Amino acid sequence: MAEEIERWLMFTLWGSYLKEDHMHVGLDVAEILMKHWGIARRLEGVAFDYDEGLEDVDSIDKIRKEVLSDQDRYGLYNIVFFNPMVSEELYVNRLHVDDAMLTVEEYDNLKFFQTDDPDLNAQRTQALLEVFTDVASHPAIEELWMLNFDWNGFMGKPAYLYRPEPLYERVENTLYTDKTKDEVTRLVEEFEAHVPREWVIDYLQDRLGAESVQEMRDGKIRVLFYDRELTKNKVGNTRKFLHTFERHVDEYLLQKGIRLYKG
Repeated sequence: MAEEIERWLMFTLWGSYLKEDHMHVGLDVAEILMKHWGIARRLEGVAFDYDEGLEDVDSIDKIRKEVLSDQDRYGLYNIVFFNPMVSEELYVNRLHVDDAMLTVEEYDNLKFFQTDDPDLNAQRTQALLEVFTDVASHPAIEELWMLNFDWNGFMGKPAYLYRPEPLYERVENTLYTDKTKDEVTRLVEEFEAHVPREWVIDYLQDRLGAESVQEMRDGKIRVLFYDRELTKNKVGNTRKFLHTFERHVDEYLLQKGIRLYKG
C-alpha cells in the first residue's frame, strides 16, 4: 500500500489574529464545505479515540450541536469529507480545526490535480478555487493560503503578504502562534496605515498579470501564484517572491521615512 502523503489544500495560522472563537468559525467553514462537498463522513474530537464522534451527517445543525455541547472534547476537531470533484475513487479531504490554525488536508500527494489531461487539471483547480474563495470570504478569516509547500494562492488582507521572516518563523510554529497576536495586529495596522491598497494591487498585477489579482469583499484580495493548474507555480518559489515584495515595501516606505517592521 502506498504511503499516504498529507498536503494542505488550504490553511491559515489564525491563532495569530483570530478574534472570534475558533470552534464557531471552524463550524462555519464546515458548513461551507458541506455546501460544496456534501455530507460530513466523520466528525471526531482529535483528543479522543477514533471510534467516537458522528458518521455520515447531512446537517450542519447536528454537527454544531455535537461540537458545542462538549467543548472540552471538541476544542480540537476533525471533519472528513469525500470530495466529489474526483469520481474514479474516494478522494478524502479532512478539515482540521484548533485554536492555532485551520487546515483542509488531502492524502494523495495532489495526484488528482496532476493527471495527463491539462484541461481536467484546470477544471479541478477551478473547483478548488471556488471552495477556497468561499472559505476565505468568511469575515473572521483574515488570510488563507492554498498548498502548504508551494503557497500557490492567497486570499485575505493585503498586509498578510508582508511577512518579515523573524516574526513569521514564530507565527508558523503553533507553539508560539497565539503569542504573536499583538505583533501581527500591530504590523497589519501599520501596513494598512502606510501602504496604499492600490500600490499593492499594481505591484502584484505588474508581476503576475491582471488576471491573477482580484479585489474581493471586506478589503480582501485574491492572488493566484499558479497558471491554470494548481501545481504550475508562476513565480517558481512564492516565499522568495514574498521576500522580494517585503523588500520593495520597505524601500517604498523608506522614501517616507517609515520603518514598518522593527523586530
